Amino acid sequence: MKRALYDELLKWKSKEDRKPLIIRGVRQCGKTHIIKEFAAENYDDSVYLDFDKDRSLCKIFDGDLEPEKVRSSISIRLMKDITEKTLMIFDEVQSCPRALMSLKYFCDLAPQYHIICAGSLLGIQTPRGRPGPSPDISSEPAGKGTSFPVGKVSFLDLYPMSFREFLAADGNARLCDHIDELKKGEKIDESVMDILEKEYRTFCCVGGMPEAVQKWIDTKNMIETERIQREIMDAYRLDILKHVPDAEIKKVNMIWEYLPAQLCKGNKRFFFGHAVPGSRSKDLEDAVQWLMDAGMVHKVRLITKPSIPLSAYASANIFKLYMSDVGLFRTSAGVSADSIMSGGTVKDDFEGGMTENFVLCELISAGHGDLFYWESENTAEVDFVCSIKGKAVPIEVKSGTRVRAASLAQYILQYEPSDAVVISKKNFKEGPAAHVPLYAVWKMDEWIDP
Repeated sequence: MKRALYDELLKWKSKEDRKPLIIRGVRQCGKTHIIKEFAAENYDDSVYLDFDKDRSLCKIFDGDLEPEKVRSSISIRLMKDITEKTLMIFDEVQSCPRALMSLKYFCDLAPQYHIICAGSLLGIQTPRGRPGPSPDISSEPAGKGTSFPVGKVSFLDLYPMSFREFLAADGNARLCDHIDELKKGEKIDESVMDILEKEYRTFCCVGGMPEAVQKWIDTKNMIETERIQREIMDAYRLDILKHVPDAEIKKVNMIWEYLPAQLCKGNKRFFFGHAVPGSRSKDLEDAVQWLMDAGMVHKVRLITKPSIPLSAYASANIFKLYMSDVGLFRTSAGVSADSIMSGGTVKDDFEGGMTENFVLCELISAGHGDLFYWESENTAEVDFVCSIKGKAVPIEVKSGTRVRAASLAQYILQYEPSDAVVISKKNFKEGPAAHVPLYAVWKMDEWIDP
């Protein structure tokens, strides 16, 4: 299954000033697979160290971190030669803080060696035994006697598969090419819109977790696909038990389990007291942050004024939370795949929440990681506002072909933005608010004028 990140890995490999690379992402989004595939296709050989499965590998880094010594120790331990044409893979690198620290010395003293690290939980480690989620790892110690190699590594983020990646993997690469080749003002061929609608509904059920996608491609059996999804969610719950401080476990679990219900309501704002009855923001902010740092949820904050930079006008305590994968959202909500894939009756609130979660994931995959939403005295709400080409662009999401967007109209009347977008099941269309189909969110930026 081709991932868009693969091309970024090729660029990294060819850089003259290449640094060790860390690929971040939620657990089971495909980090290890893409690194191993990249190694097999672009290097003479590779060595693989998984610090989570074999903690004894950390002993390699107990002494001197001089790169040649580390390289020699890895070579002896794994009984493989390591040359400048070998890719060293450090998996679950957050479990070995001194392996992280060694990247500084490889960057400074031995840049000829190629190293890629993967880390699912880099953001939630708790250095020095402090309770709650840890701060940004780029500025805090990784543990006693170690520090994070600030400025000595490069980062790439991997997310669950996007709809475009799913289409290509499921045998629809020509549809992707057709959409890719469209220029602004051109429409998707109407003869394939029904195919895209079917694939979209399938994707909302399967989601973008690579193992679930592969199971669907291999079997076309939703029961088996849902089994994989449940296993992934079970692994997330085990991560919570393993990594969250005891006092926070119940709160984190309750928030995680509550999300689908919240997103199925008309008002999708996250209410602390609804997730954990009787709680206030200060009681749960650490638990929410843990889920964010683990990559399991995405926060979309309310803005009071849509000006650049958007973060300067964002509320600290008023926000919406979305799940990192639309397939896991659907399974967690307990809605049958048959009702969605058949186009049958699905409650409007669920359909709206699912569609918003889908668009949120698509926007993040397209590089719009910092998203916001706008409200006007609780009378109007624009689903997303993001910075594109230096402008605040409002985005209204509709789950069908009825695209009357009263909230967006109010926003446009009040702020007169140069660009606005409605994402729905309708084809591309120019206008005061450009129409972008749900099936081609990755093309949205091309409809925004410079």
